[in-house]
Amino acid sequence: MSKKINERSTNTNNSFKIIIILLTFTMLCSLFYIYKQGSKTKNTIVSLRHEKLELTNEKQAILNDLEKSKIYLEQALSNKSALSKELVEEQNKVNQLIAQLKNLQNSKIDSSQIAQFRQEAQNADAKITSLIKELNSYKKKVDSTNVILKSERKAIDTLKTSNKKLATKVNEAAKLYFYDLKVTPLKVKSSGSQTETDKASRTDVIKVSFMIAENDFAKAMSKDFYIQIIDSKNNVIGSKKTENFGNQTLTFSGQSNVNYQNKTIKVEQEIPTTNLEKGYFFINIFDNSKLILKTSLDLK
Repeated sequence: MSKKINERSTNTNNSFKIIIILLTFTMLCSLFYIYKQGSKTKNTIVSLRHEKLELTNEKQAILNDLEKSKIYLEQALSNKSALSKELVEEQNKVNQLIAQLKNLQNSKIDSSQIAQFRQEAQNADAKITSLIKELNSYKKKVDSTNVILKSERKAIDTLKTSNKKLATKVNEAAKLYFYDLKVTPLKVKSSGSQTETDKASRTDVIKVSFMIAENDFAKAMSKDFYIQIIDSKNNVIGSKKTENFGNQTLTFSGQSNVNYQNKTIKVEQEIPTTNLEKGYFFINIFDNSKLILKTSLDLK
């Protein structure tokens, strides 16, 4: 009897041991499973966070590229070229993409959206690059044309300068040369003959003469010369007629008309005088209003 009780007690103990071992094993398996699942979940969370970070960085990179494209477009549009319409269209597309990206929340970004924005940004960049290349090509053509025009303008300016210099030389060559001004006080005798004198009281006529040089470049013409004789009291002697030249008025003693035909010619004019007082007399010869010769005379 005692033996059977001992056997039952032994069997019961063994059963408990087996149950404890099984429960322990089951608990360890559960803990291991929980650990594995926790690690997997943690890795999944880390992976998702990493993916979100990459997508956020990619979003920022696309924004940076679009901002650069926007700057290129603004610079290109400042030139106001023939491609302005196309450039404005691309500018609107870029601005729209920038606005959409900025409104896209980082928490809601997915790879398909980023891929779509990246593709649209690349398309815009390719189009902008193409337009800028075309714009640069136009600019080179314009610059080349401007160089040619500048060269032609320079040639024209050089020609104008040469023509102007030539015209100046021709005008200078065509100018008349006046020389050998002589003034002779004369006494007129009753017989009509004239004798030279140096006395003011004996002077009846002052004879003035000068030469016009030969000039083949000058234009043959009829010219009027005005002789002005002024005494020491600043009085004009002779006819004292006046002639207006624009805003200038010339009072003269005598006038001589000459028919110049490109050959050397002597101009002579006698100025009648009366009651001259001794002193210096100043003789001026005018071609219209221009003073061309002058001298002085001392009468005693």
